[in-house]
Amino acid sequence: MADWFYAREVIRGVWVLAEPQHVYTWMVAGEDRAVLLDTGMGILPIRPLAESLTELPLSVVNTHYHFDHIGGNHEFDEIAIHELGAPLIAQEVPRDVLDAYVGYAHRQLDVMAAYRGLDAEFFWLLSAESEPRPFPKGFNSSDWTIRPTEATQTLVDGDRIDLGGRVLTVIHAPGHSPDGICLLEEREGLLFGADTINAGPIYAQFPDSDVEVLAASTRRLSELNDAVRLIMVHHYGRVIADAAFLPEIAEGVGQVRAGGTTLTPGHDILGGPVLEARFEHFSVVLPDPDAPQQALTAEA
Repeated sequence: MADWFYAREVIRGVWVLAEPQHVYTWMVAGEDRAVLLDTGMGILPIRPLAESLTELPLSVVNTHYHFDHIGGNHEFDEIAIHELGAPLIAQEVPRDVLDAYVGYAHRQLDVMAAYRGLDAEFFWLLSAESEPRPFPKGFNSSDWTIRPTEATQTLVDGDRIDLGGRVLTVIHAPGHSPDGICLLEEREGLLFGADTINAGPIYAQFPDSDVEVLAASTRRLSELNDAVRLIMVHHYGRVIADAAFLPEIAEGVGQVRAGGTTLTPGHDILGGPVLEARFEHFSVVLPDPDAPQQALTAEA
């Protein structure tokens, strides 16, 4: 596992389980039980790693249905997700989506030698949780699948997940996906931002994405600013952001929604053509209206 995952306790009872540069899964423990916020890529089993960090009973809360957040769901008996996501995790993930992602990961690794050298000499930005790793020995990409799973609990906005002395409040934050949620731990002021809050591209280009809805979600999250001390990020090289990032993202997404930004043609990590609005610490990715879009499930 150490060749693929990197784990550390960021705050007492809160761990990041990184698949570096792919996805950052978070585990939160209370006095009575712990939850895993997503289950990663499914490249290697994630449950043994999680259980090495806590002896508490462990269940899963999916922040949304996308393949890179549900890959280890099948390892667990208890899976909660927003009610809109429950039928989606029960679907197959198309083979071409996984193949396209593997191609992206290989391209990333191909440039790492040059980037690592530059970073070591000049920048010091890479860390154990941000530097991508080769696929595990014996990994065969053609055998990699995301197994469909059944939710054992569905969530809605305002639900409270009591871990014993620590509560996570569900915030429905659609836009990236219709079922997207964030989770607020009020005791420590921690917001788990899922794919609504990213220190990198925020994807709103999928068939079921909606930038207008995303703008409303980010605006709502920005109103939590006084209750939030730290934001736990789920993608790219920066795993923690401060609360000031919330109004920054809300303002940027609002500008995109209003048509007040420059959109640059490009491609997303699956190779799909997109338009991107870049800001200082993040970007917003929209569909290219002149190109076909890629689905993340068989029916998305």
